[in-house]
Amino acid sequence: MSQINFDAWPEDCRAAVSLTYDDGNDTQLNYAAPEMEDRGFRGTFYLSCGRDDWRERLEPWVRVHEAGHEIGNHTVGHTCSRNFHDEPGAPGLESMTLDDIEADVLEAQRRLGELFPRAERSFAYPCYMTHVGMGEGRQSYVPVIARHFIAGRGYGEYGFSNSPHNCDLACLWSTPIEHMRGEQIVGLMDLNLRRGRWLILTMHHIGGARLGTAQSEFDKMLDWLDRHRDDVWVATVATVAEHLRDNVQ
Repeated sequence: MSQINFDAWPEDCRAAVSLTYDDGNDTQLNYAAPEMEDRGFRGTFYLSCGRDDWRERLEPWVRVHEAGHEIGNHTVGHTCSRNFHDEPGAPGLESMTLDDIEADVLEAQRRLGELFPRAERSFAYPCYMTHVGMGEGRQSYVPVIARHFIAGRGYGEYGFSNSPHNCDLACLWSTPIEHMRGEQIVGLMDLNLRRGRWLILTMHHIGGARLGTAQSEFDKMLDWLDRHRDDVWVATVATVAEHLRDNVQ
């Protein structure tokens, strides 16, 4: 029988769930954050902070930070693979070095710290990609994130979550739930509860969009968490990672 991890969580909780959101948009500001707050939950919102007007674009998120949500690091430029582009020599992770990506995430950290100060902040790999360079020069930049952040959110196998005893905090598994039905999301959370693990769910838009989660399905997810609040610890990525670092791993 698989190891059950109920003993890893605070109070009488038997599992953990973190609700995470990428890229920052109005549906997160105007719907996701208020709906979570109405139920007493807090999430992690991963923001990129490029462009000259980064301060003005991020200013609306100060209220979210002050409400107790985590504003996480999503780099300055949200650089992903250059394989997304067709033009020869397009910039991307393959044309970057470890020094390049470290400079990027630290500048993002500096900017976020001006508006959203906190002791520990987590990181989300843009496009879930964890490499720089290509071919024989391809390298993981997970060690860079491990050096500077309490946790890094990557991508995991479908249906799997994080073992509190064995997960790599610098490259945590997550599950995107775009276009999922509420029953499917609930099924993932129920499986996680039965195994006593840490499930990280990833969202972009709440509503109709290419990477959207319908409001009705989003509400079903929150309603299930509300009914199971005595069993499931809903907390930000940084908060859960701090707990595991200090008490479990």
